[in-house]
Amino acid sequence: MRFARLQIAIIGVGIIFITALHFVTPLSSLTLHEIYQRLYYIPILASAVLFGLRGGLGAAVFVTLAYLPHILGHWQHHNPDYALNQYAEIIIFNLVGVTTGALGDRSKRARTRLERTAEELQNAYGELRSTFEQLLQADRLTSLGELAAGVVHEVRNPLGAIKGAVEIMEDAVPLDDPRREFAGIATREVDRLDKLVGEFLRFARPAKPAVASADINEIVRAVETLLSQQSTTQGTTIHKKLGSALPEILIDAEQIKQVLLNLGLNALQANASGGEITLRTLAEESAIIVEVEDTGGGVDQAMQARVFDPFFTTKEKGVGLGLSIAYKIVAQHGGTLTLRDGEQGAIFRVMLPPVSR
Repeated sequence: MRFARLQIAIIGVGIIFITALHFVTPLSSLTLHEIYQRLYYIPILASAVLFGLRGGLGAAVFVTLAYLPHILGHWQHHNPDYALNQYAEIIIFNLVGVTTGALGDRSKRARTRLERTAEELQNAYGELRSTFEQLLQADRLTSLGELAAGVVHEVRNPLGAIKGAVEIMEDAVPLDDPRREFAGIATREVDRLDKLVGEFLRFARPAKPAVASADINEIVRAVETLLSQQSTTQGTTIHKKLGSALPEILIDAEQIKQVLLNLGLNALQANASGGEITLRTLAEESAIIVEVEDTGGGVDQAMQARVFDPFFTTKEKGVGLGLSIAYKIVAQHGGTLTLRDGEQGAIFRVMLPPVSR
């Protein structure tokens, strides 16, 4: 707005300057007056190009009001024939202002349409790229899931046999024998491996959602309750911003709770030294949204594209399957799980399609 006012001021000053040249130049210098007269077209055309029809017509009218006193006061008495020519020139000033201004408006509308089209194409490209990345992620998860299912089958049975053999040997060892300690270590390690194999199995073959009508806000409240003890221990504050009058949706409440609990635990780990976590629900035109936002500094841009990849983790102790399993569960519900930067940390967004009852 300020720049536009400056442009208008410059055009107005230019018209006044040209008019002043007419008044200070002797009438005998007819050639100079004709040059000054042609100079009026510059501010008229500039105003028409910059501001369209209103600008071109406004500048032409201002030129008319500024130049007309000079014609009436000087040329009308000194050279009536030349004065008549100047009246015709004033008419041309206004015609040029109107015509050029109309063309300027038309050009501006065409430019606006092109910009809108370019923006729509950019948005469509972004959506297409996002969809492609989601399909690529789903394909990777499917392929790795099939591989993991085979590995789990081959590993779990030997683990059971090893655990049984260790327990039998442990029973045969006296209580005061140091070898019982080694047997205990072996049993705990087998249990740990069995738990790890179970994670692989949940990733490879997640249970089919047992969908039922559910209130997403109630699920978020339950997750907040489960997180409250750990958040209090580490000094992290959890805020709930729940949308009102959200429609109930058909989901597997326990699976979605698992997803949100996983995201909440990740947020707690990101805020290990305190900070805040926000659990947010809202409705959009085509989705029910749940967001988990933390103030832990966010995820590096280079890592954001990999956070949902199986076995990718930045933790010292971790398998890297939690977010992959969450991603797969949300996908089975026909939704999406995405990550973006927030003001002070990361925002994980779960989008679930609403289903009216």
